[in-house]
This record gives sequence, C-alpha cells and structure tokens, in this order.
Amino acid sequence: MAKLTGSRFRWINEQLYTISSEDALKMIKEQPQLFDEYHDGFKSQVESWPENPVDVFVEEIRQRSKRPVNAPGGLPGLKNKQIVIADMGCGEAQLALDINKYFAQIDKRSKPNHRKSHVVHSFDLKKANDLITVADIKNVPLPDNSCTIVVFCLALMGTNFLDFIKEAYRLLAPRGELWIAEIKSRFADGKGEEFVEALKLLGFFHKKTDNENKMFTRFEFFKPPQEIIEERRAKLERKHKFIAVSYTHLRAHETCAD
Repeated sequence: MAKLTGSRFRWINEQLYTISSEDALKMIKEQPQLFDEYHDGFKSQVESWPENPVDVFVEEIRQRSKRPVNAPGGLPGLKNKQIVIADMGCGEAQLALDINKYFAQIDKRSKPNHRKSHVVHSFDLKKANDLITVADIKNVPLPDNSCTIVVFCLALMGTNFLDFIKEAYRLLAPRGELWIAEIKSRFADGKGEEFVEALKLLGFFHKKTDNENKMFTRFEFFKPPQEIIEERRAKLERKHKFIAVSYTHLRAHETCAD
C-alpha cells in the first residue's frame, strides 16, 4: 500500500508540474480526491525531511514579530501597521493555523497598544477547511497593494508559475516581501541563481537566499517603493549617459588620429 500511495503521489505531482494552473484547478474540481491523495503523500514525504519549510516560515514570523511592524528587522505592514499575508498554494492552511495560534498567544500577554493586527489569506485548488479560498493562484480575489507578505511554500507548480510571481507583485504593497521555498532539485545550478535573476526582471529586489537546508532553498525578495525605482532609474540613466559621452569622445579621438 505504501508503494502504491507513493506512486500515486508522484503521478499527481508530475501532473501539477506539467500543466497550467488553470488546468490544475479544472482537474481538482473534476477529481477532488486527487488533492487529498497528493497532500497525504506530501505529508509522508516531509516527515522524512530535517525540517518542514512551513515551520521555517512560521519561525521567521515569530522572530521578526518581536520588533515593531515596519521597523528594521520587523515584519512589513500596511500604513496602519496591519500585517497581511497571502499563502499561495496553502495545502491545508497550516501556515495560517500556526500563525493565528501564535498571535493569539502573544496578544494575551501583550498590552493592547502592543498587539499586532494581522490577517492570513490562504488559497489553493480545494477548500480543505474554512480558512481556504479556492482560486487559481495566478488570479486571486484580493485588491492591488493589499498584502505585506506573499508566501509560496513549495507551491510554484505549473507551466505558468511566473504568472504566480506577477500576481504576487500585484498583491504586494511597496516594501512588501515575497517568501519562497522550493525543492533544490528544481534548480539546474542547485542554488537558484537563474531563478533569482528571472524574478528581478519581474521587478523584485533580492534580499537573500538560504541554502542551509538539504531539501529546499528559501528565497526572500521585496517589492521596491516608487522612490527606490526612481533612484535606480536615475542611476541607470547616469550610467548610460556616461557610456554615451565616453563613446563619443573615443570616436572623436579615433577620427583625429585618422
């Protein structure tokens, strides 16, 4: 039975990686048991790992929540300091369950003015519980600039996974952060450097890459505010102007030499 379950998990996993998110949503709607079979297999697989990437993200939130929202080293928040997290491809919404439990515990011990306002939106292909909204994660029902953290925890599955990244950019408020965990074998170079460059082309700034885990690599990016975009654009313009002037002087010198 274990071999059959493992084989079934691998087959579903391959389907999800080799079809579009739109087709994946259709497949799960037509065969909802596939979602449960996949996540049963996934749980069995993760149990053999040194650590679960969901636990790593929860610990990151715990540590950074000790500082004020929007402060250096703290969690990013909206202007009203609310922390808004979108968990894309959430599975059974374990991230939301753990984070909600954690903030409920610290709120009991905190003074009213020290409590942190937060909300976690969880999206996946099936409503495994009441925390989950069914959606194709290339297009989720949230407004532009409404989130401060977007998480993809082993969820960049599908031939159109860059559409998910574009959706994350749409959702994030300026200075909002994109957190990604992906299996190491997904990257040809083992480090994800080409992946990082692809996301930078979509407008994100790279904060860090964590390769410490044997099974998965963790990435953090942020969406730059307009003033940083303008600063970078001005820097590039100055660089191009310098190159153009240098080239003109060089050509003038070559003409005189001729």
